[in-house]
Amino acid sequence: MRRTDVVLPGGRAAVVVFACPDVSGEDAVAALRLEPPRGLVVLNGSTTELAPELGAELRASLGDGLARIAVDEALTVVTGGTDAGVFAILGRAFGEERPAALVGVAPAGLVTWPGREEKQGEAVALEPHHTHFLLIDGDEWGVETDAMVELAATLAEKCPSILVVAGGGTGAKREVLAQVRLGREVVVLAGSGRLADELAAAVASDNGTDLETAEAAASGLVTVLGRDGAPTGLASLLRARLSLTDEKRSA
Repeated sequence: MRRTDVVLPGGRAAVVVFACPDVSGEDAVAALRLEPPRGLVVLNGSTTELAPELGAELRASLGDGLARIAVDEALTVVTGGTDAGVFAILGRAFGEERPAALVGVAPAGLVTWPGREEKQGEAVALEPHHTHFLLIDGDEWGVETDAMVELAATLAEKCPSILVVAGGGTGAKREVLAQVRLGREVVVLAGSGRLADELAAAVASDNGTDLETAEAAASGLVTVLGRDGAPTGLASLLRARLSLTDEKRSA
């Protein structure tokens, strides 16, 4: 593995670690020099351009319902790391405030940042409010999934954790299933499109459109949050599922 520091737009410094797809969670955490978290939130979802109304709703949900809790409680957050879709919305919601760590995991061959000339063009920019990035060797979306799951599993060994899904496609579906198989709870933001709506429908009907969504829905680990329940509902769910109490905050 190779570790370096980069400067992102806005002058924010971030740690970047390059690793192979089969990197262990323990090695990734050590290379990133991450402290054991008090609580872990993994965000997965859409990276495509969002309709204005949906974008406004997700800015509220991910801002007041996730970013604020993460900052107040010094949580560690893991995302797809690119400056696109729900990851961009979350990053902007943090602004200059940072949680304990905001870690992006992405294919090394598909992302770029200022000064990385060889990866300009069609590469996607890294989201500039993240504090750490784990970049996995490869130039196909999905090559990073196993590493993200391993990273989250290691970080969550001694703390509560939860996965939040807003939209998402095939790659997100694979990750959701992997997280559910590890026993991680999932909060689905219904109405955010694609995978999130498939999961919400599967939970409601107890019959997924495919084996993956059916398995996830039947796990008993998926909670669906309707559009009228966010962002207050998401904040409340995160506090409850991550056991965030006044006593814990004052510790």
